[in-house]
Amino acid sequence: MFITLLPLATFALPNEVVFFVLMRLLIVCTLLSSITLAQTWYEQNISAAFTKAQKLKKPLWIMFSATWCGPCKIVEEHVLSNKAFQDTLLKDFIPLKVYAASGERTTPQADSLARLYQVDGFPTFLWVEPSGEVFYRHSGVPQVETAGGETSLVSIFIENAQKAKTYRKELAEFRRRFQRGERSLDFLRKYLSLLIETQLKDEGKKVLPLYLKTAGSARIAWLGEPGYVFKLPAIARWDKAWQEYALHIADTLREDLSPTLYAAIYRDILRINFAHLYGTARDWDEALKIADSYIQKYRDKFPFVEQQVYSFLCQKGLYSPAPETKTKAASLAVKAIALQWPMEIPDATDRQELAETYNTLAWALYENVEDANKLWLGVILSKQALAYKPEAWYIWDTLGALYYKLGRKKESLEALDRAVQLARQSNIPEQEYASTLKLRKAVEGLPD
Repeated sequence: MFITLLPLATFALPNEVVFFVLMRLLIVCTLLSSITLAQTWYEQNISAAFTKAQKLKKPLWIMFSATWCGPCKIVEEHVLSNKAFQDTLLKDFIPLKVYAASGERTTPQADSLARLYQVDGFPTFLWVEPSGEVFYRHSGVPQVETAGGETSLVSIFIENAQKAKTYRKELAEFRRRFQRGERSLDFLRKYLSLLIETQLKDEGKKVLPLYLKTAGSARIAWLGEPGYVFKLPAIARWDKAWQEYALHIADTLREDLSPTLYAAIYRDILRINFAHLYGTARDWDEALKIADSYIQKYRDKFPFVEQQVYSFLCQKGLYSPAPETKTKAASLAVKAIALQWPMEIPDATDRQELAETYNTLAWALYENVEDANKLWLGVILSKQALAYKPEAWYIWDTLGALYYKLGRKKESLEALDRAVQLARQSNIPEQEYASTLKLRKAVEGLPD
């Protein structure tokens, strides 16, 4: 933006008026300058950012965003605009934000950079040496439900920056020791743990086989240190071969784990494994056949595989563009819900997980189903989710949306008002529940 200043002599104003006008213009220019700086505190040119990093010998922080990405907008609006976060990054890193997969608005070379670093979702955040070597990465936006809202979200991102600094030092030391030939079990276990934590899967794939060979058995590898077994789902995300490995050692670990712990670990792995097979199906009927075959294969080892697979299949089918598939998926929802329903009162952890599962399926029914009977099924799911997690504003939002679709004005308003109340109490940014407020206005238009 440019401001053209006309010669003040043209107006022949008194000196005190001239002084006043000059001061006002100075204030405006200062404000505009601050706004411009706030918008450009990070680099947007990839080559310039890497050149600057190499010149200053500082690592880079890279945010891969997309113009159509909702979670990215939350970060852009509430984290990138925060002065404390800006100061944290600028002190130790060269910040770079790029748009990938965004059509005409894609940052030049951003898609190539995303492929190089295997970015498969947005937002993704990379911490990179000037040489281009990644030493930390994380993705997505954590859901902040506790008091603090925006402040809590900023704190999480600042904490990630602090983690990155720590990991950078630790990884450099581990790499040096590894290159020197150190192969003790304790060293490899700690090195692998750090690689899993930092999501550096390519490096992890090189270290893991050596770790397993040194450990000598699956029990020593995964049960030799308390909690290490929970790293299996992260490893299963690496690729198909490691998914199969994680499933293969189930027989070895089963007798050493409680049923609850066993299920907590392997539910995730089964979902990852089946998702790969689901992607090969040409249509719904073939996907259903793959699901049935998969269930038969793993039912003896994993009694919970049926509920896991049908729940996944149902959610995928409900979002299909094919109306026939939506109808079949809605029918499958009844079976999926019946399998999810606990036979006894679940413990606190299971209640939280069930609440999320029920709410996800209920929302999928709201978005994709017109049949009133199936929508009432969603209402039942939402209410059960709220029984397990009564302070979750977004579950009240789901319930209100379902009631709206069923034409139940009074019940819908009550649920949506409760959603807004809880969101405000938790200091959730208003744009996160803007759709709730918009839906409430639509509900007011329903007949009494």
